[in-house]
Amino acid sequence: MAIDYQPLFVLSSGMLLQERKLSVITNNLANMDTPSFKKDLVEVGSWFTDNGVQVRNEKPDNPSNNFVYPMMVNIYTDLSQGPLKETGNPLDVAIEGDGFFAVRTPNGVLFTRKGNFRVDHESYLVTEEGFRVLDRNNAEIRLEGSTIHIDSEGNIYVDENLSATLGVWNLENPVKVGEDFFRGTPQPAENFRLMHGFVELSNVNPILEMVRLIETSRAHEVYSRLVQALDEVQGKANNIAR
Repeated sequence: MAIDYQPLFVLSSGMLLQERKLSVITNNLANMDTPSFKKDLVEVGSWFTDNGVQVRNEKPDNPSNNFVYPMMVNIYTDLSQGPLKETGNPLDVAIEGDGFFAVRTPNGVLFTRKGNFRVDHESYLVTEEGFRVLDRNNAEIRLEGSTIHIDSEGNIYVDENLSATLGVWNLENPVKVGEDFFRGTPQPAENFRLMHGFVELSNVNPILEMVRLIETSRAHEVYSRLVQALDEVQGKANNIAR
């Protein structure tokens, strides 16, 4: 009967949830040294039938035939500020406060807080991936000169002459693209200060992530043992029924 499968599906969904959490946590740990990386968090919820009443259905894989499922609702990104580190590099810029830099990529304009820039062979300001950085008018920034200084508002001076102004944008409904970039609806940022010669570090706390990793691994192990125990109990019940 379908009811024999209910505990198995509930426990299996718990194992799957822990596996998804492990994937997110290990990715956070892998990027703990990636400048400006923003950690991801798992939103957890439960699926249950109305008033905990079983819905009669002969399909054991139908959620309506089971009481409660632990499940992953969403993965969202923690955009909190990471610590700032002074590098002394004249092309390193960190955002203190709100905002993202805009860059032109093969997939359109994307946004990042990763400000370890460089100048390419055509004198354009680019990210470490080679994507061109945009000014407040979404124009590419070309810098030709010997000395470069960027003030707290994003004005770029080349040989003491104003050359361009970095675009800094807030995003409505930001969505992470890969590890370093975001999409969203941009609006000019206001509550920010640019730190010249600094980079923003990852906001991953390695100690907290390791604690989460251990807790999640143990939870997965518990679910695995319960599934094994349930299989043994059901096996004995089937032998008795025969």
